[in-house]
Amino acid sequence: METRDLIQTSLLVALCVALGYLMIFVPNLELISAAIFTAGVLTGVRRGVVIGLLAETIYAGFNPMGASAPPLFLAQVVAMAIVGGAGGVFAAVVRTQSWPRQALLAGISGLLLTLFYDVLTNSAVYLSVRESSSWAAVVIGGLSFPFPLAHALGNAVGFALIVPAVRRSLERWSLA
Repeated sequence: METRDLIQTSLLVALCVALGYLMIFVPNLELISAAIFTAGVLTGVRRGVVIGLLAETIYAGFNPMGASAPPLFLAQVVAMAIVGGAGGVFAAVVRTQSWPRQALLAGISGLLLTLFYDVLTNSAVYLSVRESSSWAAVVIGGLSFPFPLAHALGNAVGFALIVPAVRRSLERWSLA
């Protein structure tokens, strides 16, 4: 990795972590997913994965609300690495699409990636707790109204607004 790429990656990791902490006290509304996805859009699949992995490791590992149990921590890091990589795939797919179509596809991506994240992290909670409930009860219960709905819809709207706008702005400056 060239020095410029290393600096850009480091700055994007720092930005993602900062945006994560910005909304930390608002339940199930967050900006870190959209930031990591957008970083993947701007840098490609491989660097998007690295940014997602590093940003979530820092965010979840030094969370002022407390550290996650190891299975949950691992699920969070893996999920966000996938979110960053998905941003790189998204950029390649929508490169020639109109701005409204990019916004629609970004919103759908945000919704689906958030549901993936929630299923993966709820599965990790099941591994951590394993009381008398079944895996399906924990996962489905964890996806119940209203917080996961706010999380998924908030990310759908956030991705739809943020991703195309950042990409378009940087293209104007010839930075993306």
